[in-house]
Amino acid sequence: MSLHPQKLHQIARQVNFKWIGKPLKRKEDHRFITGNGRFVDDIKLNNPLYVAFARSRTAHAVIKSVDASKSSKLPGVKLVLTGKDVAGLMKPWPHLIPTPPYYGMAVDRIRYLGEPVAMVVAEDRYVASDAADLVEVDYQPLNPVVRIEDALSPGAPLLHEGFENNIAWKKRYVYGDVEGDFSKAERTAKGRYYFHRFISAPLEPTAVAAQYDVHSGKLTIYDQHQQAPMYHARYSRVLGIPSSKITITIPDLGGGFGNKQSVYPYTALVAVAAMITGKTVKYVAARSEDFQALMHSPDRLSEAEVAYRADGEILSVRMKVFDNFGAYLRHPDPQNVTRAFPSITGPYRIRSVEIDAVGVFTNTCPTGPNRGYGQQHASFTLERMVDKVANELGRDPAEIRMANMITPGQMPYTTPVGSLYDGGDYPAVLKRAMELAGYEQLRIEQARLREKGLLMGVGVATVVEGGATAFGFARLWGGDPRHVAGYASMAESASVRVLPDGSVLVAMGTVPQGQGHETVAAQIVADVLGVTPDDVTVMPGFDSDAHPYSASGSGTYASRFSQIGVGALVGAAMRVRQKMLEIAAHRLEVNPADLTVEDGKLCVRGHPETSISFKEVARIAHTRIGDLPPDVDAGLEAYYTYHFPYSGTVGDDLRGNLCSSYAFLAGVAAVLVDGSTGAIEVKRLVVVHDSGRAINPLILEGQVNGALVNGLGGALLEGFEYDLDGNLLTSTFVDYLPISAAEVPEITLDHVEIPSPFTVIGAKGSGEGGTILMPVLIANAVNDALKPLGVEITSSRLTPFNVWNLIKTTFSR
Repeated sequence: MSLHPQKLHQIARQVNFKWIGKPLKRKEDHRFITGNGRFVDDIKLNNPLYVAFARSRTAHAVIKSVDASKSSKLPGVKLVLTGKDVAGLMKPWPHLIPTPPYYGMAVDRIRYLGEPVAMVVAEDRYVASDAADLVEVDYQPLNPVVRIEDALSPGAPLLHEGFENNIAWKKRYVYGDVEGDFSKAERTAKGRYYFHRFISAPLEPTAVAAQYDVHSGKLTIYDQHQQAPMYHARYSRVLGIPSSKITITIPDLGGGFGNKQSVYPYTALVAVAAMITGKTVKYVAARSEDFQALMHSPDRLSEAEVAYRADGEILSVRMKVFDNFGAYLRHPDPQNVTRAFPSITGPYRIRSVEIDAVGVFTNTCPTGPNRGYGQQHASFTLERMVDKVANELGRDPAEIRMANMITPGQMPYTTPVGSLYDGGDYPAVLKRAMELAGYEQLRIEQARLREKGLLMGVGVATVVEGGATAFGFARLWGGDPRHVAGYASMAESASVRVLPDGSVLVAMGTVPQGQGHETVAAQIVADVLGVTPDDVTVMPGFDSDAHPYSASGSGTYASRFSQIGVGALVGAAMRVRQKMLEIAAHRLEVNPADLTVEDGKLCVRGHPETSISFKEVARIAHTRIGDLPPDVDAGLEAYYTYHFPYSGTVGDDLRGNLCSSYAFLAGVAAVLVDGSTGAIEVKRLVVVHDSGRAINPLILEGQVNGALVNGLGGALLEGFEYDLDGNLLTSTFVDYLPISAAEVPEITLDHVEIPSPFTVIGAKGSGEGGTILMPVLIANAVNDALKPLGVEITSSRLTPFNVWNLIKTTFSR
């Protein structure tokens, strides 16, 4: 049955939602809390070999030689490979733009501390580790560059030949009449900001295993990749094996947050070891290894200029951004820059925007996606600049935001970049946050405390969270248009199968990492088929041989499940529903349009006594085939690939609707700052979130709270720091300081549901907005607190030392 995505939107609105919107507890939690989760390291493998990596102890050096003779002689060691060996066994990782060759191991030069220089495979993980320590590397030391400014300075050491001034990538984007809008403005404001490196640190570190059957040439990979379906083809290309010979299995995944898109170099290296030895090979990283050499979120320097009128209307924004991509430029970066474009103007009626983007190589860990991927960086700059406009005009920051916000009557709203904001009441959400925070009373309290010499600040911030991303983003990066010009929408696949006993089995191309997909999918399918969630079993994890998937982006990332994954689920379930209606109508001798589907029955509308049970329809489809309608096939299952219909290819103007939904968050924070120590105490924290229709409010609450705490940790505690020699100073949780429950203040979280008119059931994204919002919300509050001292917050990392040092530096000028 043909079911175009636009038609699917219309049909889905006719479903009687009985389970969608209910706060059901997560079905999958029972196996987790009882210790029965099945993670990569839990998989029982027969006599596996174990991998350990010899890692560089310096940040920048030429490799003169690698001597693994002592390692190879250690009893139990089966294989030792150097970077040069690996470069001869596999192809470098592909990208859509020119990049230096990247194999996941150093070939001729060390470019960051902790970079693998040799891979040891042994019968025991401890033997492998001991053997890795015996690898001897003869280095010719080179001067490292760690900071963005140093890497770009004249005469700085170059990391890669052919990439002058350590510029990994650069591109300028202009949307709208920037020059004209700046000429019309009475005033301009300028700012310079730094956004630091931090990650989400999933509980489960990197763990990969691979099996290779030398007789069939079949490679089975046990992986953690959030985009494993898409990387299926990439593994084929890099390893030189047909996709049909590769099986990727993702069991339970102990957190992802974007970080688990960066495991792919280790996956390929472990696979190479399995292919050479013909054995099962396994690698489980230590936390310090992941901190050193898996991925970091890029740090960024931003220079911004805002053109605005004397009445506070913001006309245009210019940004020059310098992203530190570390030692290599790996897919999907430079997406950290472009991922923010769909919401780069926030919730405001900004007419034009210019982004001059530069990616920089440094002797630091390569970068990758982190929750909120680049949107934190861009929102930090924009929202700090909005506060600057308010300060220069002597007006309240909330007032300036209200004056510039897109109104409900302007929705759907097309931004200068081409984004199609899909509905919402931004002013109402901000007003709600201010009411819950007692904003006016906070300002009164602030004035009272300032009279006593206490530093109290009240911050306001708003962000638009783009949900799901289209492959058209690749067009924004540059490169050869022949390779990227055709990329358009995002897609996902699902299958729904009704078994002979009436139970329902669901499989999806998404790769869950704790978001509750099994529960949410069961609720959706139950509503479409008129059964209960307990009747629906959702296959956990992902298996490329068993789960349906789309090569156009399957997986879980960019808050895409509630829009794109749900579209696939509804499409597959609708196909099954239509077939059920045909079978039931034939049996009851009525028109399919006259039937309703609910409570395990298919009934004639208005005559509930004339019905057939769901289970009876299943029996007919599978075993009583003689009772089927003449033109209906046996069986009761459907496969559906959904693609979002409201985005298209990106043209030469680089405009387009590159996200499927646009959630909105508004926050108010009140803080006290100790001027003598720099310590920050969050006294009040209120966030109001519009994520469209809430499929499961209980899970939504957990997702948003988790993101808020993630962002709060990044603002107040967490961060990667290097010394000027390229040594990572925060390689363990002792130094990195992850936020704990003890540091989390009371959070007031409220939800506004304004369904999207474009997604299948009206849901928007929800898992990243809190991480985007919190760094700038806290920064705005701290900046407000320090205003009497003449101190301006220009950095996202607000540790007590950093704040104290900023105060000290300001007073010493």
